[in-house]
Amino acid sequence: MKNKERCIQRAKELAFQYQGTLVGCAHCSFSAALDALREEGIELVSPEVQDEIFKALIGLTGGCGNMHIGTCGAVMGSSAAISLAVGIGSEEQEKNGKWQRWISYYNVKNGVGDKFVQEFGSIICRDILLKRFGMAFDSQFPGRNKELFAVAEKKGCRNANGCIISKAAGYAVETIWDLIENPQDQSWVWKEHEPEIDL
Repeated sequence: MKNKERCIQRAKELAFQYQGTLVGCAHCSFSAALDALREEGIELVSPEVQDEIFKALIGLTGGCGNMHIGTCGAVMGSSAAISLAVGIGSEEQEKNGKWQRWISYYNVKNGVGDKFVQEFGSIICRDILLKRFGMAFDSQFPGRNKELFAVAEKKGCRNANGCIISKAAGYAVETIWDLIENPQDQSWVWKEHEPEIDL
C-alpha cells in the first residue's frame, strides 16, 4: 500500500544516505526523490534514464559548480524531479503558444522554491549556508568540506530530518505525490499568463 508520509520520510533518509555516499546536493536530492517514489511503486523514469539525468545534475551541486553563488543544488535537483513529474515535454511546450511551461514553473515554485524562501530567506546556496550555519563555505578549497560537515554536526544537520538536501527531497516527493495521486486540471496556471508578451 502506498503511503505519502512514509515516502516523504524515505526520501529524506535516502538523501541523507546519498550525501554520504554520492556526495552532492543536486543529484542526491533528485535521486532520493525518485528512488523513494519507486519504492512505493511510482516510477517516473527507468533507472537507466534516471542515471542519465543524474549525470546532468552533478555539476549543479553547491550553487552550480560548487561555487555557492547560484541556486542551491538541492533546490535544483528537487525542481528537476518535480518538473519531470509534471511532464511538459517539447511537444506540449509547442502547443497553446508555449504557455504550458507555466505549469512546471508553478509546481516548482510552490513545491520547493517558496518553502526554501520561507525557511532560509532564499534559494541561493550561499544565503542558505549563512542562514543555516552562520557562515558560508567555498568547498572548492581543500579542507572546507570537513569544516562544513563539522559545523553541520554541531547545528544538528547531520541527520535525515535536519539535512537541507533531505528537506528538498522530501518537498519534491510531497509535490510529486500530490500531482500523481490527486491530479487536477492546471491549465488555469498557463492561461493566467497567456496574455503576457513571450520574450
